[in-house]
Amino acid sequence: MTNAGLKEVFGRLGQIRDVDRNRSGSPESLVLRPERAPSAINAIAATRTLARCGLTLLRAKRAIETVIAGDEVTLVLPNVASRDRLVEELTEAGLQPRFLRRKPRITSKSVASKWIRQVRESAGLTQEQFAVVYGVDLKTLQKYEQGASIPAAAVLSYFQMIESDPQAIKRMRLEG
Repeated sequence: MTNAGLKEVFGRLGQIRDVDRNRSGSPESLVLRPERAPSAINAIAATRTLARCGLTLLRAKRAIETVIAGDEVTLVLPNVASRDRLVEELTEAGLQPRFLRRKPRITSKSVASKWIRQVRESAGLTQEQFAVVYGVDLKTLQKYEQGASIPAAAVLSYFQMIESDPQAIKRMRLEG
């Protein structure tokens, strides 16, 4: 859809007069994709929903324009009161919202060591096997599990991917 077409769609729908914004809630990151044909997306309802969660009206409108144009958009919404309600409202508006995983809350070395051990054990692997399969230095893994150090943010993200789907990460590491 061209920019002129988008302007026409929003022009027909009229102005958004007022948005009752969430006063509290948690920040959430999500990806929006069109669930239906662009013409079936309720742009006003979607824009109001995003603005209610803390986006400016202009930013919310531009995000919906991007989705109507057929692209996906990644957003950080500052004040999401209810994830379920947000999903329901955006789905009703013709969008497909998908939340990004939250970073693990690592507040100390002991919390990090317990979580990393849990990730490894849930994969059903010994330290040596885990190190080989996922390309982690064995001594570094041992330091993490002993609580001697906290992994960097990128390493925590990698462990989070392993936690989410260990077989998929293993397949990605296999040659061929």
